[in-house]
Amino acid sequence: MGIKNIKIKEYKMRYAGSRKGKGVTITLPFDPRKGKCEACGKSKKMGEIKSTALHHWFYAYQPKTVKKNPLLALENTTELCYYCHTQIADPIRALLYANPKRVAWVVKCLDRKQREKFVKVLESIVETLRQTEKNVSPLAKKILEMSKK
Repeated sequence: MGIKNIKIKEYKMRYAGSRKGKGVTITLPFDPRKGKCEACGKSKKMGEIKSTALHHWFYAYQPKTVKKNPLLALENTTELCYYCHTQIADPIRALLYANPKRVAWVVKCLDRKQREKFVKVLESIVETLRQTEKNVSPLAKKILEMSKK
């Protein structure tokens, strides 16, 4: 079998580029997915999940730029399982683009138990970053120290 007989499977994906629905569908020369969630580690191969999604943390390029160079669509992208993508990564992205004061106002609307859970989530995030990152911001360290008091 010669090289000419090998068929490369192209991969189509959507690149939104903005929230205004003016995204594009592009074709990559290969399927960039590996079938494993980069967050929780669950795998299609092991039968733990059915599929993965490519999550864009932010859209760095205009759709017309990505249309010209489709590989740019893979920047700022993480492969996630359905749960990690829709239930966690999408809301995190929304929080990142929201006004921090507005997020705080909404958190104040939570009842006491929900606020405590939210604080535990924040503490867990800071602790995980402290363990895995070399340079955790002084503010994150302070939050972690305050939460232990």
